[in-house]
Amino acid sequence: MSDAYETRLVDSGGTTYERVAIAVVIGSLAAFSLGATALFEWIPIDGSVTGASTATYFGAALLALGAAIGVLGVLSRWGGVRTTPDRSVGLGDAAIQFVLWTITTGAIASNTLGLDAVGWLLGVPIGGIVGYLTLVAREDISATLPVAAFVCFVGVVVTTGVIAPSWTWEPSGFDAVIPGRLVIPLLTMVGGLFAGRASAAAYAGFGTRGRQNGAFLLISLVVLLTLSVLAFLLVFVFERGITVVLENLTVGAGTALLLVVAALASLVRSGRLDPATADGTDKLLSFVALAVGSALALAGAALAFVIVRGRSVSGYAVTIEPTTVIGAAPGVLVGAIGLAMLRRSRSPWVPTTERGRTVARGLRVAVGAMIVTAFLELGTGGELAIGGIAVVPTIAFTVAGVAVVAAGVHAATRLAVDRSLPAWVPPLPSTGTLALWAFVVVCLHGVVTGNSFGGAVGINGSGTIDWPFLMNPSQGLGIQKGVMPALVGTVWIVLGAVVFAVPLAVGAAVFLTEYAENSRFTQAVDIATNGLWSTPSIVFGLFGLAFLVPRFGDSPSIFVAQLVLGFMLLPLVLITSREAMKSVPDEYRDASAALGVSKWDTIRSVVIPASMPGVITGAILGVGRIAGETAPLLLVLNGPNFPNASPRVLAGFTVDVGLRPPFLHVSNPALLERASALPYQLYAVITAGVGAEESFGWGTTLVLLGVVLAFYAMGIASRRYFRSKLHQ
Repeated sequence: MSDAYETRLVDSGGTTYERVAIAVVIGSLAAFSLGATALFEWIPIDGSVTGASTATYFGAALLALGAAIGVLGVLSRWGGVRTTPDRSVGLGDAAIQFVLWTITTGAIASNTLGLDAVGWLLGVPIGGIVGYLTLVAREDISATLPVAAFVCFVGVVVTTGVIAPSWTWEPSGFDAVIPGRLVIPLLTMVGGLFAGRASAAAYAGFGTRGRQNGAFLLISLVVLLTLSVLAFLLVFVFERGITVVLENLTVGAGTALLLVVAALASLVRSGRLDPATADGTDKLLSFVALAVGSALALAGAALAFVIVRGRSVSGYAVTIEPTTVIGAAPGVLVGAIGLAMLRRSRSPWVPTTERGRTVARGLRVAVGAMIVTAFLELGTGGELAIGGIAVVPTIAFTVAGVAVVAAGVHAATRLAVDRSLPAWVPPLPSTGTLALWAFVVVCLHGVVTGNSFGGAVGINGSGTIDWPFLMNPSQGLGIQKGVMPALVGTVWIVLGAVVFAVPLAVGAAVFLTEYAENSRFTQAVDIATNGLWSTPSIVFGLFGLAFLVPRFGDSPSIFVAQLVLGFMLLPLVLITSREAMKSVPDEYRDASAALGVSKWDTIRSVVIPASMPGVITGAILGVGRIAGETAPLLLVLNGPNFPNASPRVLAGFTVDVGLRPPFLHVSNPALLERASALPYQLYAVITAGVGAEESFGWGTTLVLLGVVLAFYAMGIASRRYFRSKLHQ
């Protein structure tokens, strides 16, 4: 075959050129990251390293970047490197250079040189000259040399101390003082942005591909800045609130070990601990999961050592007691995690003999009885007993005994020779499920009643975690104040809003998407829901105060707060639910109709399950908004700033059966009482300065952030569950 069409994409010079360009890209990323960390004060810009100012190193880094970018442009234009630049970089880049040089030179001339307005007049022609040269020069020159000159100029200004951390700028038109410790990181980040874009374009040889590379890197750096802001927010709140939140925290080593083992088992069950079997971004996640798993294993070993040693360990206001007793509340959590893992890993037991089916039915009845009685105790807040015998523990221990006997039969069968397992004995996964259900129910019984089971190794109903900040009331008699009443109030308000808004929004979305014609009515609904979502929260609060409060007890209450926040959540869930249902392919509906399935059955079994990830996404976003709302709660909740008792919503339900319609009377006075919430209490502490130190407010902020993230986590887990169901 002729080699007339063979083309060498790069030569040896081009390879070196690309290596230099990628090195400059990496340096730009490093400069941008360092600027962001200095902006967030993670690196002290006014500090010193080996006798030199930290700002001097920033300036030197910018000088090196600028020089390298200039070399890339010169090599492309006159160094014989094979690139494909266009004739001009374009008017947009020229305008950017004009604005950039005008602002920079004008600010320095007017403030540092003391020229005032004349300095700004000087900056305009300099910016115009740079912009014009950028427009008329070939792309490889105009995309690199102006950027190199700007980065070097900033580097010289910072290195020579013209702009130092102690430097200030006081614009005459604004009542503000802009310090150098803010300007230097910002200039470093801007220099990193432009240097990265130029070097990425040079790496791709300029032209269309180079501009795409530069735009991609620019967007990546902006995304990195966004993530940095989020990380800074979390770290900022964490470092100010963690001390007061963890003060006097005491944890039993047995409970902590149980939680660590459950987390490690969940991580192993996810199957992401082997980076060798992963590709792409999954490999990075596998390395992260492996690191987390290793840390959990080390923590578990340390907790086991504490138990064996028999001595408590203290550090950072936290004490770990060497007890093997498990707290009831953590036991419920760990048992639920174990049940979820078993459900995913096993197939249901379908016995083939009549005796086996009888055993299966009996076990289902026993498990159902356990669950029903446990929830009855949870609702009534007391222990169910017949003839002085507690119902829940009796059933649970009976089921646990059956599970132990079945496990013993399995073990005996394995040890015996030429023995097969009887057909009526449930398999080991089903036996494990029975034992876990019994464990969860006993732990839930311990949470409700406070009863303990077992001795040195058992379940402690009162708990083995003593967390004063989370468990104490705001005006308790303990060592410090706590946020328990406000935390419980926040959870009940958000849950009530979700229960009220989500079914209503999904039902409206089903009608508007599946039944209503596309008409002016549906268009009006779209406009109304979008307008309702953008309505300020204080308007919802005023509506609740003027309309809902007089109709529900004529007093601010939890129930009115739930309705108000539900009205705020409703439009977003409706909008996202409609869009999710519209995205379900019509082929799904047509295939269901072709099988003779009715329209409602199609909606119930096809459309709604397929749109559930979108519905849950809307609920997640809405919960993130309403959980932190303060203005409506000031009007419709209006409880004490520091309550000394949590609202007893579950225990407040009363059910009366009468002979008059509606025959069944359900009431809950606790829902019509005033209460507090974390945003409400936070406002009282931080803004109004009522009743507590600022550190208490930061601790409350951290707890509120944790509550919101917990709701996010539950929503994300639900969304992943429905997505996995769709792909089965």
